[in-house]
Amino acid sequence: MEERNLTQNESLEIITRMIKETRNNLEKDGGSIYLLWGYVWLFVSLAIYFLLMKTGDYRMQWLWFAIPLIGYPGMIYLLKKEKRGAITFAGRVIGNIWIVIGVVAALLSLYMFIDYKAFPILFTMALLINTGVAMSGLIIKFKPIIIAGFLGILLSFVILMLNGLDQILIFSLFAVIMLIIPGHILNAASRKVKKA
Repeated sequence: MEERNLTQNESLEIITRMIKETRNNLEKDGGSIYLLWGYVWLFVSLAIYFLLMKTGDYRMQWLWFAIPLIGYPGMIYLLKKEKRGAITFAGRVIGNIWIVIGVVAALLSLYMFIDYKAFPILFTMALLINTGVAMSGLIIKFKPIIIAGFLGILLSFVILMLNGLDQILIFSLFAVIMLIIPGHILNAASRKVKKA
């Protein structure tokens, strides 16, 4: 079989088509995953906040581990349930970004067992996850996710200005800004694509 070199226009067209395919896949499948993680994050954060206010028992902080314990099995279930299109390069890049962010988040959480005062964990996690959201949005060129990610990055610094339990309330707000609202927008976009 003879290989043919692509022109610049043909190369750009292929790249554009791959980004569009990734965006369509994310619109089709991503809304549910964003909503799953967003609502788990929101409810766990608020539960920890109210339990700490009520009891003052800082062992309630162990409940943070409920987020991945509920989120990962839920995400695996959703991914198996939904029919996915072809995995594009951009889709693989986004997946790899989130693998790295997940590993870093897990290592940061585990390090807190060694030295829980080493760094501001809520700020660090918020900044890390918001960065992933912003990068995902930039890769697929989807403005609501780009805006949510950069707004989250900016607002992450508010956590540094607060003390105590107020940090948890701001941290829970990120679930709404960067996951729940974009998740609903993605689902609305998916419904429009299905109707077309």
